[in-house]
Amino acid sequence: MMARRLVIAGICLAVLIAAVAIVFDQLAVKSGPSAQATASSSPSPGLTGPGSTTSGGTGSQGAEAPTSGSTPSGTSGGGTAGNGGDGGSSPSGGQALEVLPPVTATPTGLPAPTAPAPLITGALPAPGTAAGEVVDGWPAGVLTLPAGTTVGSTSVSTSGNTLQVAADGIVDKPQAEVLGSFRDSLVAHGFWSEEAPAADGAMASRFVRGTDTVTVSVSTTGTGSSRFQLLGSLHTTTG
Repeated sequence: MMARRLVIAGICLAVLIAAVAIVFDQLAVKSGPSAQATASSSPSPGLTGPGSTTSGGTGSQGAEAPTSGSTPSGTSGGGTAGNGGDGGSSPSGGQALEVLPPVTATPTGLPAPTAPAPLITGALPAPGTAAGEVVDGWPAGVLTLPAGTTVGSTSVSTSGNTLQVAADGIVDKPQAEVLGSFRDSLVAHGFWSEEAPAADGAMASRFVRGTDTVTVSVSTTGTGSSRFQLLGSLHTTTG
């Protein structure tokens, strides 16, 4: 009876061990692929190279690097092309600037002023001097002395084609009126006038017509009259 129980207990123990073994074997079969999948899905420190997912991302970035590198190159190329396009219109393009052709026509401006015709024609008079009167050969048609003039002296002389004249006299008129009389006479012949240097208390004017010049200075005498002095050069030909 005792032996039979031991045999039954041994059989039960064997069945139990076999059942446990089967259960562990099933657990091992189920957990094996899961663990392998987990191992294959999780990055391994030893697989952080070009073949891993992280490395694949890096590889993708590496693939983008040439594109990124090509972008500056393309930009540089575009910039070069842009500079090449601008080279024709700007000095930085490396091309020569457009140079205008030389001007062959002579520039025209204002014409040179024409010298006025001489006021004196014919032969020049002989040199001479006269006191108290107008000397022979005096150009009375050009140089008219003020009315009421008391002539002190007059003279004429020549130098080439130039007639030089001089005169002095006293007029019982103010200085400005004496100068105004000479101005009216000379301006009528084409002279223009300008103020000339004069001594203190005196007045002077210079009259010009081409190469002809006449200078008149007027001072006041002790009696209140005006004394004038005249020097002039008149040409017989244009110069």
